[in-house]
Amino acid sequence: MCFGTPVYQTTEKSELPPFLEEAYKKLSQQAQAVTDPSVQYVPYGGQRLSPLTNEQQLSRQRAVEQSQAYQPDLNLARGLTSLSMNPISQSDIEQYQNPYSQMVTKNVLDEMRRRSDIQGQQTSDAAVRAGAYGGSRFGVQEAERQRNLQEQQTRTAAEMGQQNYQQALAAAQAQKAQQLSGAGAFGNIAGQQMQLGQQGIQGLTQAGALGQGQLQKGMDIAYQDFQKQQQFPYTQASTLSNLLAGVPAAQMATVYGQQPGPSMASQLAGLGMAGAGMYGAMNPPSDIRLKEDIELVGQSPSNINIYSFKYKGKEGKYEGVMAQEVPWASIMGNNGYLTVDYSKLDVEFRRLN
Repeated sequence: MCFGTPVYQTTEKSELPPFLEEAYKKLSQQAQAVTDPSVQYVPYGGQRLSPLTNEQQLSRQRAVEQSQAYQPDLNLARGLTSLSMNPISQSDIEQYQNPYSQMVTKNVLDEMRRRSDIQGQQTSDAAVRAGAYGGSRFGVQEAERQRNLQEQQTRTAAEMGQQNYQQALAAAQAQKAQQLSGAGAFGNIAGQQMQLGQQGIQGLTQAGALGQGQLQKGMDIAYQDFQKQQQFPYTQASTLSNLLAGVPAAQMATVYGQQPGPSMASQLAGLGMAGAGMYGAMNPPSDIRLKEDIELVGQSPSNINIYSFKYKGKEGKYEGVMAQEVPWASIMGNNGYLTVDYSKLDVEFRRLN
């Protein structure tokens, strides 16, 4: 029996460093934990919206009160304005006339009469001495005296009455002006009261807004912290995934190499010529580099892709797998091409034609 060149069985096993395997395992566990459907949603239990501060509540109360605070002064201003616009009546003048004016006028007129009577008596006495009392001349003098007295009394009474009237009219006009001035003063007070009240309310509102804003910031920070806590597992998993994505795992893998197996001669010696055909059937060349006209025709129960193909430069069409897709069943031959041990697969290698 002839023996040919020794044939080696080459087994390749790729293993990652332990720290990488542990990292990938940890990542898988974290992914399962954060996507576990049994995990219940955790609502936020804190307060999200800041309530009104004491200053803001006081501002609201002051605003309500201020809305009617001007009304009394405004009503006074309206009333005084209405009085000042009314025309001056006789009763308005009479209330300012001197109640003693008639008495004063009577006294003045009486004094004028007394003096006139004295003058008449003197004239009468002179006429008696001259023996002309009761004569026509005396009568003319007496009539003239009485006429002068009456004219003087009438003129004096009119002047005194007019003076009293003008004083009363001036007083009534002054009252109207005072009423109008008072109306303006009360109107200004009402406006100033509103303005000062608004300034006070604005100050309270601003102070309250500062306090509320600060309180709201604290609530927002607490809610953001809660969100970060909820996202922390996802952040950890994402960070680990990003770190592992940058690790050249393929270059760091350890490949365990070849171990010499029984030669083809010894195998043929043990199996006979029939064994040689079986060896080719169980470990056919399945390297994708040796194939052409490759078409995906289905999948095995374990989801291994099944293809139809031809060997380059050979007749016939076959069905099987691509060695590069089943590394656990692939064996590197001495010629640098992969063969497949179909006994490790649920796929049958067969010739179609």
